[in-house]
Amino acid sequence: MGLQVNGAAAPETGLINGLYNKAQDYASKLLNSDELDFAQYLDKNYESIDENKDNTLSKNEIAAATVRDQRNEELKKLLEKHDVNELTDNIDKNKDGAITKDETDPDSNVPDILKSALREIQTTKDFGLAAQNFTLNMCKNYYANPTLTSLATNAVSCLA
Repeated sequence: MGLQVNGAAAPETGLINGLYNKAQDYASKLLNSDELDFAQYLDKNYESIDENKDNTLSKNEIAAATVRDQRNEELKKLLEKHDVNELTDNIDKNKDGAITKDETDPDSNVPDILKSALREIQTTKDFGLAAQNFTLNMCKNYYANPTLTSLATNAVSCLA
């Protein structure tokens, strides 16, 4: 099932779906696995970390949870390499100082990224620019570091 525009499948849907499938094929190469692992840890433990039950995770709540969860070997390895604030800042996509459930699950943002790419193609008819923006948004969504994001975006611009 493709994206729907005004109740009907758009001709560009095939292109968007193709881009998405290619992005998924290469996602593991673009991901910053430590940040993705930390996001998955937060997602899995979201309810217990959110002590004040405000549906967001503050830096203090996250820091307290990492101290409490010292027996988690994977978490210990992550925190040996990275500061908890650094990991939290990179997952906080809107930079509001708190982590929402959606920010811990990058896949939850993919439909919006795809819709945005489709709108851009329909509006500008510039497939190259749309592909670059799509690549940039997917890299950001999956916590790719700035170097890999730049490389991926540049590679797409060479193809476009």
